[in-house]
Formats: sequence, C-alpha cells, structure tokens
Amino acid sequence: MDAVLAARGLRKVFPDGTVAVDGVSFEAGRGLTVFMGPNGSGKTTTMRMSVGALRPTAGEVEACGHRVWGPEGWRARACMGYSPQDAPFRDRLTALENLVWYGLVRGIPLGEARRRARGLLELVGLEGGASKKVAELSGGMRRRLAIAASLMGDPEVLVLDEPTSGLDPGARLHLWRLLRRLAGERAVVVSTHIPAEAEEHADRVYIFHRGRVIAEGPPASLIERHAPRARIVAEGSMPERPPSVAGAVLVEWNPGRAVYATSDPDGALPALVEGLLAAGARLERVEVRRPGLAEVYLALTGEAPAGVSGGG
Repeated sequence: MDAVLAARGLRKVFPDGTVAVDGVSFEAGRGLTVFMGPNGSGKTTTMRMSVGALRPTAGEVEACGHRVWGPEGWRARACMGYSPQDAPFRDRLTALENLVWYGLVRGIPLGEARRRARGLLELVGLEGGASKKVAELSGGMRRRLAIAASLMGDPEVLVLDEPTSGLDPGARLHLWRLLRRLAGERAVVVSTHIPAEAEEHADRVYIFHRGRVIAEGPPASLIERHAPRARIVAEGSMPERPPSVAGAVLVEWNPGRAVYATSDPDGALPALVEGLLAAGARLERVEVRRPGLAEVYLALTGEAPAGVSGGG
C-alpha cells in the first residue's frame, strides 16, 4: 500500500495528565481505512492530530509527502478534508450557501465555489436540499452535507470522525455506500464504534483500545487471527448423552440446547446434525454463529467494543 497519510508514534498528553493517545502509528492509502473502537479509545484525538487540528505531544504525521507539523505543514493540511463529529454550519444559511462559504475559506473564487458546491450536493444526494436552511435538514442530510464540505478542496485524503453516529440503519447504509465510492479515488479514513460497520465496509481496520492500536489489518485477517471459533447452536429436545462430532468441541449441553465450537462450521454442521438426530435429539432450530470484529475486540481486551458514551 502506498500511504498518502501516515503517522508514527503519536502521543497526546493533556494538561491534566490524561494520556489520550499513547504511541499510535498507522498508514492509509487509497481505499477505506477504518479506526474502530469504543468512544474514548483515542480515535478522535488521533484524527485531530493527523489533520493538524491538535498538536501532538510526540510523534509525526505525514500527508501527501509533507509533515503536518513541519515547516510546510500548510501543504499537508491543504491536501486533506476533515469532518469532525459535529461539523460547524451556519444554520440560517442554506446547504448551498454553507458549501460556498467553505469554498471561500479555502481560497476558492466565488464562481468556482458555487460550481463545486452544486456538484458536491449532487454527489452526496443533496441536490434537492440545496435551498433548505441547515436548521431544516435531518441528521442524515447534515452528515452528507458535512462530507460535501470536507470535499470542497478536492482533497487526496478524507478524514471523517464518526460520520454515521446517531443515524438510522437506512441512512447509515446510504452513507457507507457513498464513502465506498469516494474511497475508489482517494484515501478515506473513517472512525466508528460499530464493529459490524468496520467489518463490512473497511479495506483495513485499526482497532483502538485505551489510546493504543492493539491490532490492525483487513477485517477477514483480524477475524481469522484473533476471533474465537464459530459456534453451532442446536435447540430442541436433547438426548441424555451428547454425540461426539469430528472437528467440533462441545462447549454447552443441557436438555434443551447444545453448543459446539468449530473452526470449520460448514464442514461440521452436517455431521453435527446427523449425530444429534442419530442420538435421538428432536431439533427445533440449528444456527451457525460466526465471529466478527466485535468478538475480536472482546477477545483482545475483555471489554465490549461499543455502548460507551462520550468523545473518542
């Protein structure tokens, strides 16, 4: 991977002594890179240091070949677009007017800013809301407007902090499809506290825990390396003695339920069902539960990956 955005040894200690980020390194090239972890794990602080919004206590960040905190940091910042969790908009202005304002702040001439703003509203599916005041937009529309604003400078790197937070499932799916499209042309770095989102959409995942990156890689690779084995759960009336099944280990057995662990659920499932029926079981339901990134996080930290409120 050719990294467009890279950080080495990032550390942030706040004046009260809180260590928010402790030695984080990452690389992001073209595609979709996801920072995954519960709120408070260091994702937001890492992003803010990476885009030049918060000075690190230690470490370096390079974007588009320039050091973010070096003498030509403005060049690095110019090649990035950033959307925080609560992007600042002027509620009394329309969606189009807000985008034009963002363009003017970036030094884009008025006519060009208007042209880009209209094109970006169409790209994110907000052309119908161009004349609506921001105060009238739904949460999902505001999220899409924030992405459009971060794209006004046509950046090579797009950094988005929790862009799907607070959205309903339909709006989240729409937004991820948009991000997937954008990632075909640039480096897109997104944070989320929802493991299923990272698992489904990311090319590469960095798992954060207490200010550190504890694992990184493609989702499938992380699951293969760190997740517990799949479970086959059978429910119904079970016989007195559990059958032995090749490639599966019994982990739970009672009169109404049997649970086996296996590394090959597709291969073990037919043998397990056959063994249970031959032993006299009357099955009502059989389910394969495959592990995901949530199980990876739990296995690595002993903590649930989501459900903690507050900033990251």
